[in-house]
This record gives sequence, C-alpha cells and structure tokens, in this order.
Amino acid sequence: MNARISAMMCLLCVLGSADFARAEDPYSQRVADPYALSSGLPGMSSGTLEPYFSVMAGVAIPFSQDATFQDGTLPTVVPKVDYQMKHSWGASAGIWFPTRSKLAGFDLGVELTGYVWYPDVACCRDFFNNDPTGANNGGFPNRGTTTEISGVYIGPNFLVRYPMAISEAYPNGRWHPYVGIGVGAHQLGMKPGGFRGGTLMNADTTQRDTTIGFQGVGGIKAHLFKYVAAFVEAKYLHAHHNGLSSDRFAQSPDGGLLIGTPGPFVNPYSSSINTVFVHAGLAIHFDWKP
Repeated sequence: MNARISAMMCLLCVLGSADFARAEDPYSQRVADPYALSSGLPGMSSGTLEPYFSVMAGVAIPFSQDATFQDGTLPTVVPKVDYQMKHSWGASAGIWFPTRSKLAGFDLGVELTGYVWYPDVACCRDFFNNDPTGANNGGFPNRGTTTEISGVYIGPNFLVRYPMAISEAYPNGRWHPYVGIGVGAHQLGMKPGGFRGGTLMNADTTQRDTTIGFQGVGGIKAHLFKYVAAFVEAKYLHAHHNGLSSDRFAQSPDGGLLIGTPGPFVNPYSSSINTVFVHAGLAIHFDWKP
C-alpha cells in the first residue's frame, strides 16, 4: 500500500512540474493564436506591424536604346544611344504586415522608394550630340557635346517576403528574400554640356520630361542587430519618354563653333529607357503593436 501511495505522489509531482513549466514558457502562451497553431510557425501575429526606413547606394546600368528625333519632316532614328553606367543612391520607407501564419509562411509589405542616377551620353555620338558633317557648324565636322542626364524615380512597391531562421524573439525571421513590383513617376533631365565635354560647368538649362515608370525588384535582407538590417537588391526599371532632348549638332553657345548665338539648341526625341539597378544599404526596423 505504501508503495502505491508513493508512486501516486511521484506521478502528481511530475505532472505538476510539467504544468508549471508550460505556464512559464512564453512560446506556449504565444501559440494560443489559432493561426500559429494551425501553421506551426512561431512569430509575430497578424496584428503586429513592422515599419522600416532604409538608405541605399549602388550602380545604375542602362541599356543602349534607339532615339527617334521629331525635329524634321520625317522622324530620324539614331540607333543604340549609349547611356552610361553611373552611380545611384536613394531611400525607402515601408511597412511589413506579418501574416505568415495565414499565407503559407509569406509576409506582405508596401514601401515608397525613390532614387537618382546619371545616365549621361558621352561626346560624341553622331547625330545625337555631334555633327559629323559640319553642315550645321560652319563646315567644321565633329563638333560635339556631352549630353548630361539626371534620372529620378519615385513610387510605391508592393512586396512579398519569406522569413527564414525564425526565432521566438524579434526579429521573427533573421533574414529573408523578397520580391515586388511597382509603378511610379520617372523623370529625366537633359542638358547639353560643353564642347567635347570640356566645360560641363557651363552646361545649358536642363530640359525635363516626366512619365510613368514600371519596375520589378528582388533582393535579400539580413538582420545585423535586433533592429538593424543590411540588404542587397536589384531593380529593373522601364519607361517610355516622348519629350527628351539633346543638342544634336552641337549648336548651343557652349557646345560648338557658334559662340554667342542664341541658345540652348534642343532637339526633341522619344526613347524607351530600360535600366538595371544594383543597390546595397542599411535599414532600421521597428516592432510596433498598434
């Protein structure tokens, strides 16, 4: 009899200690969320928001594109204008909605992003920013300019991420790949530079054109510290402009032989602009429960 009583006492002690440990376990309290139970994914609930702000810098790699000039009786196409690869920088602000327990492990997000770059066209591209015949420069051929271009894009992105290395404490996903699409305002500012690029500080007034730009983005982000993450991402941006301009024959006062003549001389053209951006940066994230 004493042995039976002792065994029952031991069993009650074991069950009681297990119940106490479960009450003290934060994860056992968190999985009271039925979505977490059904998915088996620990992490923030769908009521937790994750705002962030990031800065980035990198390189812009534009594709060579045809330029169709509209300044004659018939359109004139200059094939494969060589827009130059230059540096780029920007920033973004957004918010993630951690809904992974409802969406098979994925989170949704939205951000507003903006960045700049400088796809100049170097001197001397025949009939784009150079007069190879001299017919428009007093009979002196090859009087060209550098065409300086500044690009700006700003618009929203709609994102999807898949958190990896999920832990109990924030961040609930030490790193994650992500992809997205966006649409926004795409602006190019054009101005002819000096003769053969020699006096760029005297470049003529910028002519600007703004249109709709479409982009796709993909990248990977990893938390360095609790609220600080590093990321690398690539973007593909497409836009079509009808109001771009260049001094085709270097006729502007700073651009050719016609010193002292009225200017600037600008020749309108249309072109599709396709650019790949590679950016790296740092982001500050927040764990916000409204």
